[in-house]
Amino acid sequence: MAKKEKTPKSVKCSKCDLEFPESAASETHKNKAFVWNGKILCEDCLVMMGGSPGVAQSWWDFKSDQDKAKPHDW
Repeated sequence: MAKKEKTPKSVKCSKCDLEFPESAASETHKNKAFVWNGKILCEDCLVMMGGSPGVAQSWWDFKSDQDKAKPHDW
């Protein structure tokens, strides 16, 4: 039986619904999705809401930190 390939997931800007696919092709755009105040935002919406790319964490860095976090022992 052939192994089923996972469909790439994506994240969307919570304000304008711009989609950021999680795929090898999106690596060139990895600094375009940000996490700021608990929301995923594109760079344009981040700036419109008063944030800045230098202060906000990129989505891929945030996701990487989440993946590395030690699970609870409970």
